[in-house]
Amino acid sequence: MLAVAITLMSGSLPDWDVLMLKAGMVKVTDLCDSFVVDLRYAGTRNFVGKNMYGSFTGVYLHPDAAQSLVAAQKALKKIDSNYSIIIYDAARPRSVQRTMWNAVKGTSDAQYVARPERGGCHNYGVAVDVGLAYAGKPVDMGSGFDDFTEKAHITAEETLVKQGKISREALKNRRLLRRVMTEAGYKTYRREWWHFERYRVKYARAHLKLLDF
Repeated sequence: MLAVAITLMSGSLPDWDVLMLKAGMVKVTDLCDSFVVDLRYAGTRNFVGKNMYGSFTGVYLHPDAAQSLVAAQKALKKIDSNYSIIIYDAARPRSVQRTMWNAVKGTSDAQYVARPERGGCHNYGVAVDVGLAYAGKPVDMGSGFDDFTEKAHITAEETLVKQGKISREALKNRRLLRRVMTEAGYKTYRREWWHFERYRVKYARAHLKLLDF
């Protein structure tokens, strides 16, 4: 941990791949290579507006979460081979969580970001942020990734459709994504259509290893 701290203080980023593997994570794309990968925190198209991963582009998860995500992808392909799951984020180091938290603490957006002290499900490798692509292109999901508004919520989607805030097609796509993810063992999160958890945070904190780097 001292080496990681020194690396971060020097302004460069550690070798996330090595640290993920040492923490027991598995590389999802080694298990299945048909995902569309668009790691938003490895670029600037995110709510912080900065690259928090550097050149890191690996998708890592706890083995149970990885196997379930592969199962969801296979189920989706059986429905229509043109569909694919887009992966926006997966296992997330706690240092990145701190950067996210610092960007929103003291604002109304803080409700969407887990505090870094104990970590959220991403920081244990059991949460993934995903979307849907068809023929390689993202489909209408009603809002963009990291949209901190009610349009991203899944609790009253029929109302959002009636109000014209999301389309009927977006609702159809969300339901398809939820179907394959939940049948594969994932659980939903009410404020974000893209966020799924293989295990809830209470279980993760009690039984799994925090990605504390």
